[in-house]
Amino acid sequence: MMSKHGSKESHAAYDAPPLRVLHVGPGQGQRGGIASVLAELAAQRASFRRAGVAVAIFETHGFQSARSLLCFLLFDIPRFLFALLMGIDLIHFHVSVRGSFYRKFTLYLLARLFRKKTIFHLHAGNFQNFYVGGGSLTRKAVSRFVRGADAAVAVSSAIAAELQGGQGIAKNLYVIGNTAYSAEAAVGASSREAPDAKAADTTPYIAFAGRFTEGKGLDELLRAAALLKRQGLTIQLRLAGAGNTDRWTRAAIEYGVRDQVSFVGWLQGDAKLAFYRGAALFCMPSHFEAFGISTLEAMFIGRPVVGTRIGGFLDLVEEGVTGYLVPCGDVAELAERIRRLVESPELARTMGRHGVARALSRYSVEAVVRQYVHCYRNVSESKGG
Repeated sequence: MMSKHGSKESHAAYDAPPLRVLHVGPGQGQRGGIASVLAELAAQRASFRRAGVAVAIFETHGFQSARSLLCFLLFDIPRFLFALLMGIDLIHFHVSVRGSFYRKFTLYLLARLFRKKTIFHLHAGNFQNFYVGGGSLTRKAVSRFVRGADAAVAVSSAIAAELQGGQGIAKNLYVIGNTAYSAEAAVGASSREAPDAKAADTTPYIAFAGRFTEGKGLDELLRAAALLKRQGLTIQLRLAGAGNTDRWTRAAIEYGVRDQVSFVGWLQGDAKLAFYRGAALFCMPSHFEAFGISTLEAMFIGRPVVGTRIGGFLDLVEEGVTGYLVPCGDVAELAERIRRLVESPELARTMGRHGVARALSRYSVEAVVRQYVHCYRNVSESKGG
């Protein structure tokens, strides 16, 4: 497996024509982790161009309705065929589970008909469950896609291990994390220091950013707040994202913490960065997390992280240095780690500073672009396709 840090290739301009790479992923108004990754890649076109790579983005419709499925069949497939005829050298497929997989697999088969080199890039933390739980046709499709691609990319070491163990990938496997360029650009702002609890007008809040689902650990987070309340520590939770707020409002009422919970909506840009800056810490006790873009954003802003010992958190968070990782579902330890950071603001500030340094060294735009370019050149120079 290739190192996540890639090679030390220069970003100097190449004399040869640029390598033309087409990234395929969600778009057309869809939200989520892969859509965020594509936006990050699109924003770095100039950096890729300086390294001799021309990046293009191909957005597909989702399968959320009959209309979107029809749009995929009638519009996306013809557009993709046209793109294949325009001299693309390499197709980079960004894949999750269910509809995301089936869309990309359909386009992968077309790319192979045109003898294009391909990359399978896995972003899902529950892909093995999707594979095991799928029918025989799905399992065959997964094996053909993953093993037939010229290279595979995983967003974290845990996802790479899943590909190795579940699909037997032993070579041409790269670990390349994501970037958070807006948050990275904010590094150095004086406002990133953790708020002083004594000077603040309100109780410091715990930030959460993601989809409001069971898998993101919202139930455990609410129960941890309730446990701390019974122990005499009242914390505020501010939840940024989208989902069934009525369900989680009812849960907060049931646990007796409704007055401590605020739903602030889906935040982007400066509003999202301000949301992180105002927090005492960032907490996401996910049941699975392939990478954790929100976690990385919070780290760039200088916030300590409390997460779970799974998936991308194992790469992002250095235990006891940039935050804490707790066993999945362990409400008591989750509450204890939150308490430690809330009651020790200097410890939180120190961990936040270490988090910034770790984010810059491993997940800066420069570092991640270099890893992509290293992967692309290896694939383009290999035989086959």
